[in-house]
Amino acid sequence: MIKECLWIPTLETERLFLRKLTADDADDLRKWFGLDIVYKYWGRSAGKGEKNPELLFIDPRPHVKRKPSHDFIWGIVNKETGKVIGMIEVFDVENDRLGNVGYRLDPDFWNKGICTEALKRVTEFIFSETQIDRLNAEADIENAASNAVLKKCGFTHEGCIRNGKMWSRYCTYNIYGYIRDDFNVI
Repeated sequence: MIKECLWIPTLETERLFLRKLTADDADDLRKWFGLDIVYKYWGRSAGKGEKNPELLFIDPRPHVKRKPSHDFIWGIVNKETGKVIGMIEVFDVENDRLGNVGYRLDPDFWNKGICTEALKRVTEFIFSETQIDRLNAEADIENAASNAVLKKCGFTHEGCIRNGKMWSRYCTYNIYGYIRDDFNVI
């Protein structure tokens, strides 16, 4: 289930809208969200929710009172077509001070600068409009595209974990960080 976030503004770039996902987006998500290739570097196949994206918008336990999340989850919308072609998140936000970045994209749009464009806009929003002081990111060393996106967006390579657990797989992965001071320098 997609968490109910406190505040998700719509952000815009030259080619994209970044906006809150709704149940109306399930058909767009169905095209790419359940493809196993999207999860190659997550160490798992697409799960039930990814293969059936309409389930992401149904609360399996509506009787449970939940606190709103401080995370940000945006659908990446292609302005030209109006279709949701990806997702970008700032998740596991702790004390409104730091969060982790993740993104997924329809393979038809890989290597076209979409993630770079979206992440630059999200980074700008986070450091201009929130109190978050640090963004963390991880990328499998074999995922050249994701490592390149993070570097292009100004994230600093802070280290490498050898044979560690990233998401649900054991691999060697890079750790990146972006702090408010980095943003103010650009």
